[in-house]
Amino acid sequence: MKKIMISVVLGLCTILSFAQPSEKAVKAEVYGFVRNYFTYDSRSCVQSNEGLFNMLPNDIKPGANPGEDLNAIPSVRFLSITTRFGVNVKGPEIWGAKSSAKFESDFCGASSSSAFNLRIRQAFTKLVWENSDLLVGQTWHPMSGDLMPEVFSLATGAPFNPFNRSPQVRYNYSPLKALTFTASALYQFQYGSVGLDGKTSNTYSRNALVPELFLGMTAKGKHLSGGFGVNASTIAPRVVANDRLVNERLTSYSAMAFGSLKVADLSVRAKAVYGQNTSHMQQPTGFGVVEILDNGSYTYEPMQLGSAWLTMMYGKKLRYGFFAGWMKNYGSAGEDFRLEHLVVRNNTGMEQAYRFSPIVTYKVENMQIGIEYEHTAVAYGNYKLNMNEYPKNYTDGTVGDTHWVANHRICVMVKYDF
Repeated sequence: MKKIMISVVLGLCTILSFAQPSEKAVKAEVYGFVRNYFTYDSRSCVQSNEGLFNMLPNDIKPGANPGEDLNAIPSVRFLSITTRFGVNVKGPEIWGAKSSAKFESDFCGASSSSAFNLRIRQAFTKLVWENSDLLVGQTWHPMSGDLMPEVFSLATGAPFNPFNRSPQVRYNYSPLKALTFTASALYQFQYGSVGLDGKTSNTYSRNALVPELFLGMTAKGKHLSGGFGVNASTIAPRVVANDRLVNERLTSYSAMAFGSLKVADLSVRAKAVYGQNTSHMQQPTGFGVVEILDNGSYTYEPMQLGSAWLTMMYGKKLRYGFFAGWMKNYGSAGEDFRLEHLVVRNNTGMEQAYRFSPIVTYKVENMQIGIEYEHTAVAYGNYKLNMNEYPKNYTDGTVGDTHWVANHRICVMVKYDF
């Protein structure tokens, strides 16, 4: 850790050394915060980053004793690994555009196994012309970052809100000051799609060659803003089968619509998402095998998921409000699946889920403290079987015979901005 911190300090000093007075000066501004989280969970959950990134409660796991649930284990954590720092760089005019760059990092690592390791959150360069701009590098996926809920928990509304940062090329065009059209081409990195083995990896995106594509529009007014977007992603679940090269592809389509209202001290935000195989966006969905061809290769169909959320916050120094989210599994987007080849992120048999979360924060100068209560509940069940042919082999991906499982999380935050 000492070597890492020395490298970071030397790197920042190198960047700042460029900010010398000259005709083509590069100006760098360091920003960030020190943030500590204390969390309590009433049961075992689907989590990452040492449990700070909390998504859904795990299903009941029967024990040896009657009525015993091995996942009904409460836990607490107190960590500061979300401490963050970044550098905003402004440079000279290039090709008639204002040039800039951003680097942002924290100590969360890529997962719980690499927590406490320095990682890149964002790293991109940007050229801004009068009516357009071009971004190249890693930043928020438009499905995630175009509008995010006002919560301070690390998961930022996931899995009800898609969560993903990816390397991309993004072009924005604004024919009017209040209207922006967006086109992005993205490749997976830290957040990968689920594969046939039930694990997530960016390998499936890399092997597909085709980038993920996004098109969207945003309109911004004085008090009311909104927009929508559509997304297409392609993965190659396998490239080799039975010692033969195969050309397997799965293309999935998603869409979102969002809106926000800001009047005086009141802020309201909302988003609705329709997603096919959005497992790389931290959502509990996936795909299934429809047919096994003569050469051993598979054809696929994606799972469908719908989600929506709403946040409402009021106040300046003292702010209070809530987050409300809902999510539902709509099953196959096409033909019936072969059950033995149905894969879903985190192997969930989710039929639907909801979250309600009251929030209170208080800010004094650079210091902010807050408390957030999350009640997250999931209806788990069994995948419905198609008994018309090949009994117990086929399912449409929907879930029946459900029961509810809930987690109660209390999160306390202390944050100092700089």
